[in-house]
Amino acid sequence: MKMKHLSKILLVLSLYMAILTVPLTGFASDAAPLSDGNAAAVMSPVAMKKAATSNSDLEIPLNEERAFNVSVADVNLLIDGNTRIVLWGIEKVNVEATVFNLKARGELERKIEGKSVLCTVMGKRSDAYLGQCTNAIGEDLSLYLLQNGYVSVDRPAVKGTLFEKPYIDAERDAQDGNLGVWSSGDHFASSAETQSQNFMIGAFVLMGVFILALFVISFFVVRGFKRVLDVQNRSLDFAMKERTLKDKEKLVIASMIAAEVLENKTKIEAYLVIYEEMLNDFSYEGKSVNYQKTGEIIQKQPALSRSVFDGNTYKLDLFGSDVSSKVIHYYARIKSEPDFVELAADTPFDEAKLIIETAVNNAKKLYVISDDVIGVFTNNALFREVK
Repeated sequence: MKMKHLSKILLVLSLYMAILTVPLTGFASDAAPLSDGNAAAVMSPVAMKKAATSNSDLEIPLNEERAFNVSVADVNLLIDGNTRIVLWGIEKVNVEATVFNLKARGELERKIEGKSVLCTVMGKRSDAYLGQCTNAIGEDLSLYLLQNGYVSVDRPAVKGTLFEKPYIDAERDAQDGNLGVWSSGDHFASSAETQSQNFMIGAFVLMGVFILALFVISFFVVRGFKRVLDVQNRSLDFAMKERTLKDKEKLVIASMIAAEVLENKTKIEAYLVIYEEMLNDFSYEGKSVNYQKTGEIIQKQPALSRSVFDGNTYKLDLFGSDVSSKVIHYYARIKSEPDFVELAADTPFDEAKLIIETAVNNAKKLYVISDDVIGVFTNNALFREVK
């Protein structure tokens, strides 16, 4: 009989425990990710463990301490590669003043000094971990920001923890000391109206300076208008005279170079008369050639002049790129001192003939190029050849 009563008691206890377990499990499974607007909404331990088994993105367990090499993305946001860490226990102050936000972020960077931080994972949002982080010398980064008035306490997050009192005390001390966002200084003004007023004042000052500058410039322009016109007229006269002198100089140099080219043509013609006649001697079979008797010295090119060109190379740009290019290529083929080759009496007939043929053909090509240069000067009205 006693065993039956004991069994009934155990059965009632089991049912009671089952009823208690169902709502706790449901609460854990229904825990939603924390919203971006509430940095303190930390997951419960039960929900965190369940999320760790079902979400492959969550790699760091709750309450685990781990070192990170972070960069500061915002006053309360650290990033290490793909890992985002929101500082736990604090909230970013919604200050409209950009200068304030930049200074707060700079202070956090200075406190970290580019070294690793040690963070304890207190929870997880949908896109970031919530961590309580210390710098390389063990200073609590959240506490430091609160002490300097750059953030406010996330009271729901710290409530009932060991950090509640020190965090709230740090925030109150910053308020009492008029630090950071609690300062009344103009450089921390967060009001859009104040910024708008400053902008309008700056715009009016800038406009006033601009109008004053226009007045001063107009005064001096009107006063010196005649002087400016005189200077311009003198400059135009000087430019015209300079251009006229350059045109005359161009014509003089062109005439001198053209005369030198014509002189070279005459020398080429004389050279061709001599060496074409010599080449004709090779046309008769069985007839002995002069070089076979006593030998011969062959001048491989005609001796031509280039002194005018050499003395005016720095002025060729007066002719323009096309004309100057033709002249330069022409004189590149001219040698003041030609090369010579000796035909000994025993030089093979065909070899001697080839040497003279080559010399004659090169001279003919140079003669044609000379005509081209004269034609370029004539076509550009730089020279008129007298027939």
